[in-house]
Amino acid sequence: MNWKQILRLSGTMQSIIGLFMLIPTIMAAFMGEWEAFRAFIVSLALILIYVSIILTIGRSWQSRSLNVRDVYLFVTLTWVVASALGSIPLMLTHTTADFASSFMEIMSGFTTTGLTTLSDIEIAPRSILFWRSLTHWLGGMGIVVLFVALLPLVGVEGFQLFGAEAVGPTKSKLTPKIKNTALILWLIYVGITAIEVMLLAFGGLSLYDAFTVTFGTVATGGFVTKNASIGHYASAYVDVVVTIFMVMAGVNFSLYFALIRKKITTIWRDTELKVYLVIYLLATTVITISLVSDGRYETVGTALRYGAFHSASIMTTTGFAIDDYSLWPPITHAVLLSLMFIGGCAGSTGGGIKVTRLVTMFKLGRQSVRSLLHPRGVFTIQHDSERIAWKTVNAIAGFIAIYIALVLAATLTVASAGYDLLSAFAAGLISVGNIGLGLAEVGPSGIGFGPMPAYAKWVLSLMMLAGRLEIYTVFSIFTRTFWRK
Repeated sequence: MNWKQILRLSGTMQSIIGLFMLIPTIMAAFMGEWEAFRAFIVSLALILIYVSIILTIGRSWQSRSLNVRDVYLFVTLTWVVASALGSIPLMLTHTTADFASSFMEIMSGFTTTGLTTLSDIEIAPRSILFWRSLTHWLGGMGIVVLFVALLPLVGVEGFQLFGAEAVGPTKSKLTPKIKNTALILWLIYVGITAIEVMLLAFGGLSLYDAFTVTFGTVATGGFVTKNASIGHYASAYVDVVVTIFMVMAGVNFSLYFALIRKKITTIWRDTELKVYLVIYLLATTVITISLVSDGRYETVGTALRYGAFHSASIMTTTGFAIDDYSLWPPITHAVLLSLMFIGGCAGSTGGGIKVTRLVTMFKLGRQSVRSLLHPRGVFTIQHDSERIAWKTVNAIAGFIAIYIALVLAATLTVASAGYDLLSAFAAGLISVGNIGLGLAEVGPSGIGFGPMPAYAKWVLSLMMLAGRLEIYTVFSIFTRTFWRK
């Protein structure tokens, strides 16, 4: 293992996290939240000490490129250390009950999961809540991808770092240089963020609320500063804006680059985008019809608004809510549960299994049937007129198998803490899928994750990290092969 280079890059990475932490630190001083200010100062001091020691010692270390194992270890450690240091302000201000809760809260932020241990969000310091939401925004496109965009790396490690963290089974470069690809993705991300902030501010939200809601939307995270989530604003305009941007955040960001370059044909031919939109529209239609039939809302327009919002919130793994959908008809619960499995597109900020993986597995099933009917036939699986290598197909099948196994493991862990089966299953699904809002006790009106014992919070934190880093990056570290010379 190239420990010297791993530690050197880790120190640089944490210095970038520290720079972003200065924002809520300044806010705390400006708002007179002195307890929060002192907590941020302590955290910044620890980051400074950590970075100073590593970079000072690392001056004499000879730099060399990272191999795949080094990259996986660096990316995983970056997220763990960032969550540990980022959780200190929450612990010191007693925003959370203990360190396990603080770590889980910030891990939920960086992984854009959005599940929370807080029972009353609004009593927490505003600067703490802003930091909590800012971790969403940093983790949405990827803190290591940001690192690649800001700093030139030597050798091939830039693409390896990008591939180890970028969400989805396909991580193609938009430009010949991976640094430029990372920079373009972040510029698109910043642009979408700025547009939504302006639209929400136009709709009457304060800049503070506009930014925190936007952070949770474009990152498909779900953290907000209100107990009632987006429902607090009771605004059809806000609901529509957030719905549109949630759907946008669930789209592969490379398609926005194609749009900027006016490659409309590329967008039109994208199979994953078509399937993503069809699934979303079907789910919205079924839920709307069910709500109208149930007489839940007075008008069809209102039912459509609520159905479209929650379909987008769950499918893109955002986790926002504008109503207590646990009171909706059972068919809507079945639809939302199905959407939890699917998730957004590859290359988006959304979590879940991803539409492209499910499309590939559907094609594999169809090809298997054809092979049984035509034993001597030679068949291939294609995506947008390109042949998918069997190595990729096997990797996707393995991913889904491990994904389901992790959901079941998380389910058993939560069930051992005394939660009922549906709540435990939903908790496992929304942690691995980075969804944040589930059903029953982990739904809009449930008791949430606060009462869970510490061991369950640590396990779910690991599940959130594994889900965000596409499982293989994290769990390869726990194999004997990884540590062999």
